[in-house]
Amino acid sequence: MPPQRSITARVLVPFLILLALAAAGCNLTQGDQQQDAGTPSGSAASPAGADTTSGGAPSVQIVSPAEGQQVPANQRVDITVNTGSTATGFQINVGGRVASSVALPSGQSGPTEAILVWEPDHEGTFTLEIYALNGSAVSDPAELTLVVSGTAASSGDGSGACTGRVMVAQLNYRAGPGTNAARLGQFDTGETVRVIGRNAATTWYKVQRDGSDDPVWTINNTQWLRTEGTCGAALPVTD
Repeated sequence: MPPQRSITARVLVPFLILLALAAAGCNLTQGDQQQDAGTPSGSAASPAGADTTSGGAPSVQIVSPAEGQQVPANQRVDITVNTGSTATGFQINVGGRVASSVALPSGQSGPTEAILVWEPDHEGTFTLEIYALNGSAVSDPAELTLVVSGTAASSGDGSGACTGRVMVAQLNYRAGPGTNAARLGQFDTGETVRVIGRNAATTWYKVQRDGSDDPVWTINNTQWLRTEGTCGAALPVTD
């Protein structure tokens, strides 16, 4: 259903929460954002009431999955999106409600890419509206129709080794657990790493990249690095 164009408090409150969190991220270093970058709360929301005409509004494209693809219920669906210009976050609406959102790491510039997550809880045909944000500017929605049929098989008990998947572009990795440590580079979107340790507060993870013998550190933010297996406090505290 197309987003309503009238501006109401019911529509704007969750959206403005996301904007405030994204704006706050611009004033903090990446390492200072030690909690999730914020998912709007509330039963209904749409960015439609925000500024969609600003010159700063990005244009969002859906890379995958394909239109009309069949997916199982109760399993995460990864949706890869990109923009041709700077974006500070993305939001998925389904049936007029916020289904998922992510605020990107601070300092993003130029084209960006992210992997968004949606988890359908029942069968049916769903149209997802995906918005890209750049500050107060919001893109027109890109639409994706998915057919939810059947239930996903169990993925196990999660007792395996901890791994992480990078969900956003321009996520830094460093020589140590903090922004005072040297920045060594940035991960590729979708890159998978092996998590081998943590700092005492579990706000930073020590990870091993494929093809590299030298471990690096990245911030523990579930929107930016999705982990699976035995993670968190179960990991050893390392230097």
